[in-house]
Amino acid sequence: MAYALRFLGIATICWYLTSVLAYEVPKARIQVFYPKGFEVSIPDEPGITLFAFHGKLNEEMEGLEAGTWARDIVKAKNGRWTFRDRIASLKPGDTLYYWTYVIYNGLGYREDDGQFVVGEYSDLSEAAKATSSPPVQVYEIDIRRPGSSGTTGCSSTDTIVNGVPRQCAGQLVFVDDFNDGQLNAEKWKLERRFSGAPDYEFVIYMDDAANTLNVNNGQVTLQPQPTRHQFRKKNELQFKLDLGSSCTGALSTMECVRDGSRLREGLAPFITAQFSSKDYFSFKYGRVEIRAKMPRADWVFPQLLLQPKVHEYGPENYQSGQLRIAYARKSDGKLDLYAGALLNAIEPLRSLKLCHKTGEVGSPNADWSDSFHTYTLNWTKHELQWLVDGVELCHLDSRNGALSSLTSNGKRLPNASELEKGSGLAPFDQEFYLTFGLSVGGFNEFLYDAHKPWGEQQPIAMIDFWAHLKSKLDQWLEDASLQIDYVKVYTS
Repeated sequence: MAYALRFLGIATICWYLTSVLAYEVPKARIQVFYPKGFEVSIPDEPGITLFAFHGKLNEEMEGLEAGTWARDIVKAKNGRWTFRDRIASLKPGDTLYYWTYVIYNGLGYREDDGQFVVGEYSDLSEAAKATSSPPVQVYEIDIRRPGSSGTTGCSSTDTIVNGVPRQCAGQLVFVDDFNDGQLNAEKWKLERRFSGAPDYEFVIYMDDAANTLNVNNGQVTLQPQPTRHQFRKKNELQFKLDLGSSCTGALSTMECVRDGSRLREGLAPFITAQFSSKDYFSFKYGRVEIRAKMPRADWVFPQLLLQPKVHEYGPENYQSGQLRIAYARKSDGKLDLYAGALLNAIEPLRSLKLCHKTGEVGSPNADWSDSFHTYTLNWTKHELQWLVDGVELCHLDSRNGALSSLTSNGKRLPNASELEKGSGLAPFDQEFYLTFGLSVGGFNEFLYDAHKPWGEQQPIAMIDFWAHLKSKLDQWLEDASLQIDYVKVYTS
């Protein structure tokens, strides 16, 4: 039995390593020509959308520096992704130090610490035959350093992806159009936990509940489902629920185990889904574009978010920031559209940097749930700009002091001194990751909704909310779905 368990553990580790390390950047082929010029290339394969080469001659690279040569190749030719320099003269015995970067299936991968010692020269005529391209059409060398404008290639960018500085603006670095019929496990991680601080949403996030997440026809649909439909217990919401070892919260805490018979713990009346790129993709500065259709049900919050990879400015109450790309909320029978940045969870500081557009879109009888719209966030080292269908909704510019106002109604952000140590855009000067999901009710989020059927911070809030919705559940559920068509992230 012990041997079997040991074997199972080894098999599990092997499976995990295989899935995590499923893709390795192909070893670069380097060819040096006489009297001058060299090529660096990798073979093309389905899924590769970019190949980048960074190198220095006879001088070791310092980490992930740009190097003397820094070039992004965005198109394969004749079965290979090829960087070519026709000017440099390399001699036998010279050493080329380099690193390469590949975007494969929307995610970035590196080959680090490359080293190539020049031996004999390659046949230039054979290389020309292989590329079948006139010399003037081959990709140019780009020798600019980060921050320079450069004229021989692309515009520079401050974007960093998974810790790696990018060189060219306007390049696609992440995309998912949800055409696989299921979530791509190499891009997304589903949450499995009870909600908690700071907003204590009235939901359980689960990765295996029926009808909470569906991927069909190139769209992902998220919809809340009553907890009683998943767990058919005699005493609904009054039983103990352990989410097990696959819980994504802190094990053996209320993030993973709740006893509904205890008033102060309670089971949430709804199950929903939430997924993020936090284990696979994060970035600092860029342009995010999401095409989505909003829910219109009361007290539903559609999560189209950027969240901090590292809590540099504090671990609690959104002290390290949250970027809300867009969300809609019912007001006087109409949906208002919101976007902006959170610096704190508690009002009035919570709404300090939020913007909203009142009422209908385009036509008096239409609202944000009637059709898909394109929601965009432009994020640079100096400013944040939110747009819907190309029209600006919100704009924060650190050069105009938009993020230096750290008080509201006489209340100052508790971590203001920490934020002042960062850049003018702090806390939004760190890497963030994508989060999509759906939440219902909770504390803080609907603080100013005078008509909500629960008391703020009350122990029986979830019970009151469920009692209110039970009689009109079917119609409410029909209006409560969030649909996402695609997400794209570009360098800025």
